Amino acid sequence: MGGAGDDLHSVVMFRLGGQLFAIPVTDVREVVPYAWLEHPPRMPAFVQGVLNLAGTAVPVLRLDRLLGLAQSSFGLESSILIMTGADGGVGLLVDHVEGVRAAADFQFSAIDDGQSFQGCVSGQMHGPLGSAHLVSWRQVLLEEERQRLEQFRLDAEQRLAQLSEGQG
Repeated sequence: MGGAGDDLHSVVMFRLGGQLFAIPVTDVREVVPYAWLEHPPRMPAFVQGVLNLAGTAVPVLRLDRLLGLAQSSFGLESSILIMTGADGGVGLLVDHVEGVRAAADFQFSAIDDGQSFQGCVSGQMHGPLGSAHLVSWRQVLLEEERQRLEQFRLDAEQRLAQLSEGQG
């Protein structure tokens, strides 16, 4: 690999909207199967729902909508990538996770920031599974979207806490 991919060690490969994508392993905390999601009121359009992950509210985002892809239909093969971060977490809904691959198995080609919204796709990776778009997770959301999503997550967290109190 060369250029912007030099610090990339391994990636989570996944399919979405008929295309192959990769995201750095360091951005993914865990992968969970697609599960039943809560649908609270005032949910942003790019949020599929809220996952109750061991008592923590995790908004699950429609990455297909955020990237402007054809709408995916999610099912038994689908997964949720729980992203790393200081907040309580955010999930990305994807069609199918192909697995974790060493970045060294791919040739990396950087793409110009102007070729994707805010540079959310930073390059192309060419390798054993074909060509994949490398997603820069931190560039996917606008700052205002990030703030609103955090407030939404906190509201959902409060609802979960109230539900737990009612069961106690």
